[in-house]
Amino acid sequence: MGRTVAWRLVVGGMLVTLTRSADSLGAQEQAWRVTATAAQTWFSGGLDDSTMTEGDWSLAPRVSWGFAADRALGKVRLGLGLSYVSSKIQVEGEAITITEGTLDVAQWGIAALVTVPLLRLGSSGAAVDFSAGPVLGIWTLTDEDSRTRIGGTASLQVAAPISGAWRLLATAGASVSGSPFNTGDVPPEFETTTLWASGGGLGLQYAF
Repeated sequence: MGRTVAWRLVVGGMLVTLTRSADSLGAQEQAWRVTATAAQTWFSGGLDDSTMTEGDWSLAPRVSWGFAADRALGKVRLGLGLSYVSSKIQVEGEAITITEGTLDVAQWGIAALVTVPLLRLGSSGAAVDFSAGPVLGIWTLTDEDSRTRIGGTASLQVAAPISGAWRLLATAGASVSGSPFNTGDVPPEFETTTLWASGGGLGLQYAF
């Protein structure tokens, strides 16, 4: 609980600070942007075995896919993002990592995003942006009912112009949500915990 509250306070403080600093950025923005991304994602938490003194349970690292559309509104941009990732349960120790191969754990995420400009480099479209917002995650597990979780996400995007309205993106971000597992999904010695994720990847953006 303490870690989740701290994360929310940090993101909230960054949004307030960055929104104020955005007043000094006068670069012209296209009204609409659409973005597609692919990112390597690492997970932490989500599941804990109270009988184990060594080894961490979580989801195996996987590539996550994203699509977003946003529109300029004053000094910020408002948009919606869709994401998808499919993974397996794994336990990682000091010398070995074991992945459970029969259970698929997948999430479709829907995010409401606020994007704040941090830096504009000339008039060619090179830029650094910060995006954050709440996420509704719809999780599915093999042979189990789907379930929804509320969380949050934040990311930095570095954009480099390719030609015209096209830009190449480099992204780095993190997210937090409730565990994708219900209490009834796991043996009694397991506890569900907050799921953390971080990742970095590439994307392609079109502005019009």
